[in-house]
Amino acid sequence: MKDLKLAGLKAERSAIEVNGVTIGGKEIILIGGPCAVESSIQMRQSAETVKKAGGKILRGGVFKPRTSPYSFQGLGREGLNYLVQAAREQDLLCVTEAIDVASLELVAEQVDIIQIGARNMQNFELLKMAGKINKPIILKRGLSATIEEWLLAAEYILSAGNPRVILCERGIRTYEPSTRNTLDLSAVGVAKELSHLPVIVDPSHAAGRRDLISSLSKAALASGADGLLIEMHPNPAEAVSDGPQSLHPEQFVQLAGELGVVAEAVNRVFACSRKNEEETLESLRNEIDDIDHTIIERLAARMQIVSKVADKKRLDRVKDNTREKEVMQRLTSLGDELKLPSELVKKIYPIIFEVAVQSQIKRKLVSEKEMDRSLASR
Repeated sequence: MKDLKLAGLKAERSAIEVNGVTIGGKEIILIGGPCAVESSIQMRQSAETVKKAGGKILRGGVFKPRTSPYSFQGLGREGLNYLVQAAREQDLLCVTEAIDVASLELVAEQVDIIQIGARNMQNFELLKMAGKINKPIILKRGLSATIEEWLLAAEYILSAGNPRVILCERGIRTYEPSTRNTLDLSAVGVAKELSHLPVIVDPSHAAGRRDLISSLSKAALASGADGLLIEMHPNPAEAVSDGPQSLHPEQFVQLAGELGVVAEAVNRVFACSRKNEEETLESLRNEIDDIDHTIIERLAARMQIVSKVADKKRLDRVKDNTREKEVMQRLTSLGDELKLPSELVKKIYPIIFEVAVQSQIKRKLVSEKEMDRSLASR
């Protein structure tokens, strides 16, 4: 590590301050928003959720380096305007990624923080240019980069004149297929042992699946992270990029409400603004709308699985009374634990079961007719 002349550990740790927000101080900073900017409405909704959760920075990709040339590449300048406007309306900072010199010059004029993504961690010409811009830089660790390579990439930016670098651990590629990448939380501690720069964690790109985001976020804070960069989308099912790893708005707000306890345990602070907001009829109805949206999405997902189950059944055994009884007992007990009236469960689920059975019968009949036609044509 002899070449870490500027990024190496100093007597005092660096805190990066931008427009009243400090990354690397006592307060944990939450950054949230969609992987890709898609519309002005999407970004306004995202900004409202980030603000509600106590986040300080809105994220959104306007230039998207994608593995496939046929995947959505971002809205460019138009998306940048949506991002900036939404952030300003909610008094948030904003961050987006620059993928080359041209995009770097464009975003530097409007955003508060610039991100250099994992694929560009060793794009040395881009790093040098970022070092000449007076904006904080979030530098993500490369897909298979060592910690030394990551810190030396930061050294390129620092040596070019920009002292405001924020390291971001986002998972590295390993042989484990259960997650998109493997989140290396040991890298947070090692980076802080070797460097004075703040370190944040992106659990979304590490996990690639929303069910792990909450636990990984809390673990990141416990490991010493100075902030979190979390993907959240108003409607993940319709996201053009990384929908499966994006939190629903209500999940994002709920997670934020749980971070304070973890932060306090490691002598840090995270204040979820939701606790300080006065509940109004409109705010409560908005929360209900968010939950209703999730319920419909989950029911749709359930029906898709129901269709697959139909393919595993015989037509005369589509309805399984024993299975329905077991499910009803389990869900009624769960409802009791959650203080949900058992009458509600008993009214809703028989309807869900009946619709599922009818759907399976219809699918089986169609399948058998197609098979008969196929045999008849031979």
